[in-house]
Amino acid sequence: MGVESRPTWEGVAVDAEQVDADADQVRGWNEDLDVAVREMPAVHPNLFHVVSREQFDGAVADLRRRLPGLARHQVVVELMRLAASVGDGHTCVAPWRDPVGFHTLPVSLYRFADGYHIRTTTRDAAALLGARVTHVGGVPIDSAEELVAPLIGRDNDMGVSMYAPVLLVMPEVLHAVGLADDPGRAELTVEVGGRQHTAPLDSAEPFPDLSGGADKWWTPRDGWVDLRNSAAEPLWLSRLTETYWFSHVPDGELLYCQLNEIQERGEKLETFFARALAAADAVDARRFVLDLRHNGGGNGDLNRAIVRALLQSRFDERGRLFVITSRRTFSAAQMLIGDLEKWTSLIFVGEPSASRSNHYGDSRLLVLPSQSITLRVSTLWWQWDPRDTRPWIGVELSAPLTVDAYRNGRDPALEAIAAT
Repeated sequence: MGVESRPTWEGVAVDAEQVDADADQVRGWNEDLDVAVREMPAVHPNLFHVVSREQFDGAVADLRRRLPGLARHQVVVELMRLAASVGDGHTCVAPWRDPVGFHTLPVSLYRFADGYHIRTTTRDAAALLGARVTHVGGVPIDSAEELVAPLIGRDNDMGVSMYAPVLLVMPEVLHAVGLADDPGRAELTVEVGGRQHTAPLDSAEPFPDLSGGADKWWTPRDGWVDLRNSAAEPLWLSRLTETYWFSHVPDGELLYCQLNEIQERGEKLETFFARALAAADAVDARRFVLDLRHNGGGNGDLNRAIVRALLQSRFDERGRLFVITSRRTFSAAQMLIGDLEKWTSLIFVGEPSASRSNHYGDSRLLVLPSQSITLRVSTLWWQWDPRDTRPWIGVELSAPLTVDAYRNGRDPALEAIAAT
């Protein structure tokens, strides 16, 4: 399901039955495009590092031409496509974190190691929990993913793993890319017990706000049920609202430390890590595990204190220091793992990171005046090592999450560490 190629602009369908937008709406959208065309090259240090100026200008001109035949949600999706074409994860239009008025179907998806499955649902749709999704709107799930991938601003394909499941439950997005006939409903084909059936689903509610550096996708929603509800809560999902915390795990002879955002919330990170390492000494822990799988970034200036603490600890030794990364490990968290890789004797566990060592970052928010759509644009080039051309930082111990592991409250990452 990897998708690293960038979008082309031809062949984007327009709904033949769409009522033409009125002149004021078209004028407003053109004003928004004027702002984007003027401000994006001015803000971004190298806007055309993936898409050429000619391709970008051609895409804008094509969108202007089609504006009279597009509904609001279709224009928003085309703005997502335009931003994502720039080719970095900090340049985007992100309807999961900035208000655009999109909704969700009564299910959420996750791309597990063994395919797309329904992870949570509203109570009324609970019969679908755990079902494997094979098609969206009659289109095979791999092809459906390829249709939404060009809408995702990303540094590498882990961004598709992270955000395609989000877009595939937004009915407005599904309609705009041709996976639904109605922007308020869609059909999923699911497999349960080896048998397939089609589930028509209506829009349930506004899509929740997932903004912030810490991953909120796992946070329980009021009125929704989770595939894991009957299982014990695994450590990695147990304290999602805390920015940093630690716990002794006697069975693994380890001190587990979760850092969900590179920020200081009251206690300085230097003090926190000194306390965590002292706790590890007090229980004579054999291993120290730093879990960054929920960490979408923050303030990279704070990373030095973390690296120094681990570098000076007794755990800076092969087989004693483990760092868990995932499709969410991004931005300042990417900078942290780059520094840890350079200076310590760690072992990476889990999934590859969502960014690369050299990347564009530090988004500036441009609010387009007509519809108040937020356009995020990178402002800085962070160069860790010009020789490092890897798309991500990979893992030595691969530990992807399977649907059965999630259902039963197991953590493949900690299991992989325990087995070393």
